[in-house]
Parts: sequence; C-alpha cells; structure tokens
Amino acid sequence: MRLHHFWVMALALACALPARAEPKLTRLPRLQTFVEATYPPAEQAAGREATVLLAIEIGADGKVTHVSVARSGGADFDAAAVAAAARFVFQPAEVDGVPAPVKITYRYAFVIKHETVKAAPQVNFEGVVLDRFKKTPIAGVAVKVTDLGRKTVTGADGRFAFVDLPIGTHRIELSAPKLITVSTEETLAEGRKRTVRYLVEPKLGGVDEEEVVRAPRIKKESVETTIRTEEARRVPGTEGDTLKVVQNLPGVARAQLGSGQLIVWGAAPADTRVDVDGVEVPALYHVGGLRSTVNGELVRSVELLPGAYGADYGRGLGGLVRVDTRPLPERGVHGYVAADVLDASAMISAAIGKRLRVAVAARYSYLDKLLGGIISPKVNDYFPIPRYDDYQAKATLALRRGEELSALFLASDDHLRRSLPSSDPAEVRADETNGSWYRLMLRYTRLLPDGASVVATPFFGYDTSRQSTRFGGSPTELDLDSWRYGLRASYRRRLARPFTLSVGVDLQGTRTHVARSGSITLPPREGDLYVFGQAPGDDVAADSFSTHIVDAAPFVFGELRLGPVTITPGLRLDAFLIAGDHLSPDASGTPAIGFQRLAWALDPRLTVSWRAHRRLTLTAAVGLFHQAPDPVDLSAVFGNPTLGLERALHLTLGAAVHLTGTLTAEVVGFYTQLDGLVTRSPLPSPELARALTQDGIGRSYGGQLLLRQELWRGLFGWVSYSLSRSERRDHPGLPWRLFDYDQTHVLAVVASYEVRGWTFGARFRLSTGFPRTPVTGSYYDARDDRYQPIFGQQNSIRIPTFYQLDLRIDRRFVWSRVALDLFLDVQNVTYQRNPEEVVYSEDFAQRGYITGLPTLAVLGVRVEW
Repeated sequence: MRLHHFWVMALALACALPARAEPKLTRLPRLQTFVEATYPPAEQAAGREATVLLAIEIGADGKVTHVSVARSGGADFDAAAVAAAARFVFQPAEVDGVPAPVKITYRYAFVIKHETVKAAPQVNFEGVVLDRFKKTPIAGVAVKVTDLGRKTVTGADGRFAFVDLPIGTHRIELSAPKLITVSTEETLAEGRKRTVRYLVEPKLGGVDEEEVVRAPRIKKESVETTIRTEEARRVPGTEGDTLKVVQNLPGVARAQLGSGQLIVWGAAPADTRVDVDGVEVPALYHVGGLRSTVNGELVRSVELLPGAYGADYGRGLGGLVRVDTRPLPERGVHGYVAADVLDASAMISAAIGKRLRVAVAARYSYLDKLLGGIISPKVNDYFPIPRYDDYQAKATLALRRGEELSALFLASDDHLRRSLPSSDPAEVRADETNGSWYRLMLRYTRLLPDGASVVATPFFGYDTSRQSTRFGGSPTELDLDSWRYGLRASYRRRLARPFTLSVGVDLQGTRTHVARSGSITLPPREGDLYVFGQAPGDDVAADSFSTHIVDAAPFVFGELRLGPVTITPGLRLDAFLIAGDHLSPDASGTPAIGFQRLAWALDPRLTVSWRAHRRLTLTAAVGLFHQAPDPVDLSAVFGNPTLGLERALHLTLGAAVHLTGTLTAEVVGFYTQLDGLVTRSPLPSPELARALTQDGIGRSYGGQLLLRQELWRGLFGWVSYSLSRSERRDHPGLPWRLFDYDQTHVLAVVASYEVRGWTFGARFRLSTGFPRTPVTGSYYDARDDRYQPIFGQQNSIRIPTFYQLDLRIDRRFVWSRVALDLFLDVQNVTYQRNPEEVVYSEDFAQRGYITGLPTLAVLGVRVEW
C-alpha cells in the first residue's frame, strides 16, 4: 500500500496587522511530522482506492487545530484521513515574518501498491507483520506458503518477501513462539506484486473493526452471526445500543413489548443463555427490551449461536448469545456522555502508567417520568414503561509479556408494571416485576512460549427478583434470591499442523431461596389455558424453600483440517448436583426432609465444514444439550422436588456464499427435538409434591436466510428471514399443539448509509403474532361473583401480525480530540398500533388488545473524546 499526499495553500490569514498595510505571506507552512493513515481493512481487502480532500487549520504553533472533509472519498476513508491529519505537525506559516494561523487544503490518496514484476526473478509477494494493538513490527515470525511448502521469517522490521510465487490463491500461515498460529489466503495476479500488512494478536483474539487476520479461535459453531460494534451502533431502532442488534438477526423471534426476552429457534426464553466474557448473566436486555444490560462502549463483538454450538458451553436447551468486552485503550483518558429521551449514560477510561487501565460506565432511565409529566401520571395504564439502570467497571493489569489479569463488574436493575384499570378497585388487574443482578469476574490470560494459551475466569454473583400479580386485592407473589459462583478455565494448543486441541472445565453453582404465595396457577406456565388479567383460582398456597444446584462440566474439543474439510468434534460431561431442603410440604410438628442427588449428562457435539469452492462453504452440525430444572420448579407445594434434566438434540445444515468481497448470503435449516420437558400435572388433584411432571416433548424446525452487506462505501445492512414451526406435546397421548412462543414468519430489513458526516438508516420488521387460546364463552360463578371463561382449542388463534418501520438520522462532527453525535431515532413512524396481548371484558363477551408504544421519537446527543 502507498499513500500519496499533496497539500495546497488556501485562504485564511488570522493575524492582527495595521489597516494601512496589506498582509504578506512570507513563509508557507511545512509538514514536519507526517502520520500515515490506516488503510480501512475492508476497503483494502476489496481492492478499493480513494482520495480525500481535507481542510486543515494550522495554529501559529504549527499544530493542527481542526480537520474537516472538503470532498469525501467514502466514510471509512474519510475517518482514517481525518484521524491521521489531526496528528500532523507543521513548521508554522509566517505573515510579515511573524508565525500566524492558516488554513490549507490537503489531498490524501489511498492507493494499493501494485508493481509490475519483471522477467527476471522478482519479489511478487511481500508484507509486514505488526502487533495489532501496538502497531509495532514483530520479528522472527515464520511465514509459510503451506500449499507450496515455501517458508521465510520476518526480519527486525517485521517484513518478509517471496520470490516468484505461482499465480493463484495460496494459503499463508504465520507462526511464532509468542503467537498462536494463524492462517489466511492470498491471491496473486500475473504481472503484479502483492503487498500486505498483517495485524496479529499475541493473545486470545476476537472480532472487531480493526482486525485483518483473525486469531485462530477454533470454529466450533455451525451457525454463527457476528456483528461488529461500529455497525451495530448505527442500526435504526437500536438508539445506538450495540447489543440490541441481536433482535434483528435471523432465528430470533420478536419478543413482546415489556419482556426483553430472547426467543431463538423456537426455544423458550429461559432456555437461551447469555454469556459475557464466558460468564453467564440473567438477561441481555432490561425488562421492556428498550436497552441492553451491558454498556455498548465496553463491547467488542456480539455473536448469536442459535444452536449446535461447541462443547465449551452448555446448561441450555436453546441458543447462546456470546458477548466479548473490548480491550481498554492503552494510552490517555477517553470517554463519552450521552442523553436521549429514554435515558442518560456515560463512560470514562484511563491508562494509569504502562500496565494498568481502568474504566467505569453507568446508565439511568427516565422515560416513565418524562411521559408521565407530558402525557399523564397514569401513562402506565396505557403503555408499559420500564424503569432501569445499569453500571459497570473494568480494570486490566498487564503482568508479564503475554500475560494479563482483568476484573469486570456488571450490575443491572429493572422495574416494570402493566395494568388494566377499572372503575371497580376489586377488578383492577396488574403485573409488577422488579429485579436486580450483579456479577464480579476475574480473567487471567497467558500466552505460553510454544504458542499455547491459558484462560481462567472465576466469578461471583447475586440475583434477586420480585414478581407480583394482582387481581383486585388478591396478590400472587414470587420472590427469588440467588447466589452464583463458578469458574471457567481452558487450555488450547496446536498438537500438529492440521490439529488443534482445547480442554477445559466449566463450573457453575447456584444457591437459591424461593418464597412463593398465592394461586397455584399464577404466574402462568407455558401451555396453561390463561388470558391476561384472569382472576386467580381458589387454590391458594404458600411455600418457602432453598435449593442448591452445582454443575461441574469438563469438556474437550478439537479442530482437524483435511484440505477443504474441517472436522470439529467435541465432548462435554456435565455432573449436576441437585439439592434442596424440602422433599415434601411443611407439616406441623414434622421436621423438614431435604434431598440431594447427582445427575449425569454426556453431550457429544460435531461440526463438519466443507469449503466446496472459494466462495461456497457447506456446514453440518449435531449436538446433545441438557438443562437442570428451574429452582422455582423444585417447590414441594407448587412444583416437584424430584425433577431431573431436560434434553435437546440439535441438527443443522447450512451454506454460505460470498457473492462479492462484502456481500454474503447464508441459508440454514434446523431441527430441534426436546424431551423430558417440565409441564403442569394433568390431574385435577395431583399427588403430594407432584404438581409438575416431566413427560413433555417438543420439536422445532425451519430455516433462515441472511443476506448481509458489510460496510462498503458508507453502506451496510442485511435482510434476515426465518420460517419456522415450534410444537409441544405436554403428556403422552395428547395431540401436538403450537408452542406459546411460536412465530411462523419473522422478517427484518436493515439499511444504513453514511455520506459527508450524515448517516441515514431504516429498519422494517414483520413477524407473525404469538398463538393464543380463544375464549369462546363464559359462565357466571355465583360463589365468587364473577364470570369465568370457557376456552376453545388451545393456541388456535394468534395475536395479529406485527409490523413496524423505524428511521434514523445521525450527524457526526469531529474535531481534533472530540466528536459530537446528534441523532434522531424515530420508532414506529407510521403510528401502527401493534397488538401485544389479548384482553377481555369482565364478562368475556368482548375481546381487545393491549397495544405497544405509539410513534416514539428518540432525540439524543453524544459527546466522546
């Protein structure tokens, strides 16, 4: 790559001179310190070149005071050129012999260097290997053309070169004692010299916007969608929240407003796991789903693994969302402050010396207070408005070379109330949820001299939730307090050229105290015949108990490369210790009898990938997954203390096609089989401590399509579509029924375009409504003086189809050290009154809907430095 740069003097003299004298420019500014711009990786990989015309203001001291784009070469090129020019240093211009500020125009040309190879032996492939974060050259790296068996070593300047390599595509492998071996592909053209720059990490890697060569994390998943932070922040409808982009990915059903749930491939929301740096957290989103629970500025990447993922993760029947936090800046003080109509947030990070880096972040919502003051204090009677806050802290300490210790603290609080008002206080129906969770984790990473790596992450946490359902003065309450602890540790090493092995252990313990009182049918379970606001039954009970569930799971998986075929086998062995202090309900004068048992689960996993063509990859995967019972279900009064493990079998088959350098299409078919599902007992009067049984089964099947345009000339976006069906059979002999969370069609279209500092975006979503059981009639219950519903066929109707259009406009201003973002994110621009839940009148004669939010214009500002 070669960067051409030219500059031309423009107007703008700013010195004080006598009125009678014409100022005279006696010396032009002269560039003394030049900073090379980073060639945008996606643009370089696609072979694109560009020229950016900059307007640079130079102070009397020769330092750059402001840089703006006079003529754009594209969003990525503009940003790179502005960032480099802001660090230029000039010999100042002089007016009448006195240093004075001036303004110049500067042309920055990004050109990929291609040189014609002469007939004699010539270098036709060369490059440099740099540390990804420090941008310093790395010496002694072995660079091998594996398909030809040719090899060289980088010099002190990190450079290497090959003479007369054959034209065509070659696999390049980089290895060194301080690096994990990485590989990539390069294509050489006839009569051209290929010059490359490899940015590699001397430690475990992930995916972000700066990466050129991906660190060799073993590819264990058959379906994996990764979104870079810079793309996710610009998706309309997310209000700049990185993690909300998961809601728009294929395989993810649209959750009800007010739930914040993740429904992946027909699995129940509680069956999908969310991990941050390898540690499980209760939720990716705050209740209400308006914000994520982790500050987006701490996020490097978010990955959605809807099924058939690797053996190092488990304890869930559904999908997995994996969030990786980003490394903190190595120099200076950085941060941001932002506010919009939903909430306010801020973050600051600082490098303290050469080894220690720290950051703190926080967010607080006020939408409920804002709408309450503008619309009505009783706004929650019409729209469920959540309240939430979260805060985080991270510290990283560099120990020795290739060795690091970090600490991460996460905290989240949520409050939500939804109600149906009534003139009769005895008929007011309301649900209220309050919850908090906290996590403290340490993470130790070590890169060994032989290229192997070690990661160990112990953690500790506390979760609490309070749920109350009221019908008039009759409350049903569920309180949970859980202490969580665990350790995730792994060791990875390349044993031979085609084979890499990883071994580790995944340990997690949860000690929970549950207090529950009220109707045995509230809160309702999946599969219950129930309508929102239905009066509780006559069966009222109470229970208070504790459980302790520990899962120790050693795992092993490997990656075997056999030409175009990659085989990734894995095995996970879970040992679940399930204990509780009540095997039967409390009886007066009888001491409580506890229980303790060990349940084993052997989960094999296998993924096979075949690169049939340089643009086409086919992948198939299969895996078993087990899940421990929910502590709430181990109640001797409301549940069953003898419940065991639930099981799922995942099968996937997919194809990925690279249509262009930045445009890809992926299609995936899936099938999930479930058994051992916990369901409510079908008996009118269940046996003692057997209110729940475990003979339910389920199945989910379908396909998904993702057409994705990565960032290209300021444009990015995707079209995702899922077609699926999810069914359950609660007990043997019963017919199959639709799952309460089944959604046949889910479509999302996302597009964003940036030009001259402006970003314009749109998002359209359409999804089938959730199934519901209709009320076909009612009867008057004279004893309770109220009407009771008569239900029709279970889940034979649906909430009407949801569709919504969101728009976003963003304007970004960049100065030398500060950037200002102003944005307007308008949700539901067509004012579509989307039904969110079915409700009935007091006598069940009329049916209506609780609707979602109306048009919501989120105006916000963000300042970062």
